[in-house]
Amino acid sequence: MCTDVKVIKKEVNTFLLINFGLIAFISIFVLISTTKPNSADLVGSFAGLFMYIPAFSAIVVLKKISNYSFPPSVDKFFKVFAIATLVRIFVSIIEVFFIGNIIMSAIIDTAISCYLICVVFANKFDFEVLNLSLNKNFKKVLLVVLIFLIITIVSSIPDFLSVKDNSISIIGGIFTILMSLFINIFFGFILFFGEEFGWRYFLQPRLQKLYGKRYGVIILGLIWGIWHLPLCMTLYSPKTPIYCMVFHLAFCTTLGVFLGYAYMKSENLWAPILIHLVNNCISIISKGGSYESEFTLESLLVCILLNAIFFLPFLFAKEYKKVDETAPLDI
Repeated sequence: MCTDVKVIKKEVNTFLLINFGLIAFISIFVLISTTKPNSADLVGSFAGLFMYIPAFSAIVVLKKISNYSFPPSVDKFFKVFAIATLVRIFVSIIEVFFIGNIIMSAIIDTAISCYLICVVFANKFDFEVLNLSLNKNFKKVLLVVLIFLIITIVSSIPDFLSVKDNSISIIGGIFTILMSLFINIFFGFILFFGEEFGWRYFLQPRLQKLYGKRYGVIILGLIWGIWHLPLCMTLYSPKTPIYCMVFHLAFCTTLGVFLGYAYMKSENLWAPILIHLVNNCISIISKGGSYESEFTLESLLVCILLNAIFFLPFLFAKEYKKVDETAPLDI
């Protein structure tokens, strides 16, 4: 557990270098995939690959740079995840040039997701070191997920009201969301672990150690938003990429405040993982199963305002009090 500022800065800088270096490399093939006939599927698969990279970067820093010790089951999982990430990168590139579909990537995602679920439940005490045990503050995990669901429902009321048959829309939407959550927990869980292990478990406590709890989580949100920019240009909103970039910077910063709060309150990585999973499922379902959306200046400003209203007040929660400089980092 290191509290030395120089060591923390080295860890953060190395993490960012690996993370954004790999994203820049992968983005070359993302751009190439946009010229292919099934570009939406290929780029969507690369979006999944992006989600591996934060955890991969954190694992490299923890094991190869800082040499932290973990239980054998955790070390084994780290090795499997790191190998899976490298294989996933290779396979995604091969799919663009030779295969033309994303079956192999989907198999890898599913296999590693099932593996992680099984390993965590079989070695629940070992994985407490990663704050990944359901035994730890599970009621608080459910509480913050419930808070997020309430916020999401309240903020979506205008959309439901715009639909003529509200009952069908609401019932059908809830059923679709529940089915999507069930599928993603077992077959796509690794993607959300990949992001949240990197952002919340590794980077958040280090940035908060350097800049304080509030500024640290805001800086993390901006980093997270910038990380999405290649996908804004190719997948999320190729027709209005600038608006999409602005949206992601604002959205990741404001949602990041809530995710940071949820992680600190529960002290359990399952909280941000589940919230992130719920958010993505609802977002994709609300777009009719597509990643793409088209922004106007009005819709952009409304989205930013709503997210600021609902999420920024959590900066004043007790969890965001001044950081204790003597408190240890998550390793």
